[in-house]
Amino acid sequence: MLAIKKMLVVISLVALSSAVFAQSKVVSINPQAAVFGTEAAKAKFALLQKKPDFVETKAKLDGITADIKAMQASFQKDGATWSAEKKADNEKKMQSLGQDYQFQGKKFQAAQQEVMQQVMQEMSPKLEAAIKEIVQAEGITMVVDSNAVIIAKPESDYTAKLTAALNKAK
Repeated sequence: MLAIKKMLVVISLVALSSAVFAQSKVVSINPQAAVFGTEAAKAKFALLQKKPDFVETKAKLDGITADIKAMQASFQKDGATWSAEKKADNEKKMQSLGQDYQFQGKKFQAAQQEVMQQVMQEMSPKLEAAIKEIVQAEGITMVVDSNAVIIAKPESDYTAKLTAALNKAK
């Protein structure tokens, strides 16, 4: 008899929590995607891409990439006929290019990361206010980061609405 009562209590709680959950509105957002999708963020990245040192770094990366591909193609085509000395020389050049690529890649990423951090710092207060505004206007009971969501209906993703709200925010 006691087991039946416990089972009824559990079933009642599950039914009640399901009913409460069904009445709640849970949405997901990707805050980074919302912020970086704004016109302000796009403008900052456009400015970065016009900076001479950024353009120079990108050009160096592109050049190194082309050199590496050309050396790899040459090795695949003629490598079997190369002497040990030529293979060793080619390997040294590839290592040197690889190191140059890593160095330039770090500079490139650091510049992008700096702009990303700057944008997030500037937009953080607006982001919080926009989320609160959307929650209130839409009657949302819970907001989760879409990166943590395993499966959801597309209409529960409010990232685009958040980006639009951020674009309107002053």
